[in-house]
Amino acid sequence: MAELIFIATTIFVAYVIFTVTDDKKTKSEPNQTEAEKPAAVVEPVEVKVDVKAETPAPVKPAATKTVAAKPAAKTAKPKTAVKPKAATVASVAATTEVPSDSLRNPKTGEVVKIPNSYAFAKRWVKDALVEEGLLDKIYKNNELDNEANAKIQAAMEQLKQMAKYH
Repeated sequence: MAELIFIATTIFVAYVIFTVTDDKKTKSEPNQTEAEKPAAVVEPVEVKVDVKAETPAPVKPAATKTVAAKPAAKTAKPKTAVKPKAATVASVAATTEVPSDSLRNPKTGEVVKIPNSYAFAKRWVKDALVEEGLLDKIYKNNELDNEANAKIQAAMEQLKQMAKYH
C-alpha cells in the first residue's frame, strides 16, 4: 500500500512541476488572450535520404575493340587453362612455412595455433579430425571426459604429423 501512495505522489509532483514550468513559458510571452495565441501547427518533417549511398554505382560498359579478322592461314594456338582461385590460394599457402605448433587449413589456407583444449579448437580442426578418420564424431563440451580427452589428444598428435596440414 505504501508503494502505491509513493507512486501516486510522485506522479502528482511530476504533474505539478510540468504545469508550473508550462505556465512560466506561456507567461513569459507577451500578453495574449487565448484567442490570440497561435494554434499548435503540426509541421511536416522533411527526411533527407542520401541517394548516392543507397544506389549502387553505375556499371560502365566495357570498352570494345574492333579486331581485324586474322588470315585463315594462321593456326590458332590453344589457350592455357586458367587456374581456379582455390588452387592458387592452396599453392601460395603451401609455399609459406607453417610453424610446428600450428595447423594450416588446406581449403582456405588459414593458419591457427594448435589449441591446448579441444573445446577451444576451431571448427575446421574438429571437422578435419573426423574427415581423416582420427575421431568418430565431433564431441560436444559436455561429452568431454578423461577417455574422450585421451582419444582427442592422440588424434591431434596424428593430425600434426600429416603433411596436408603443414
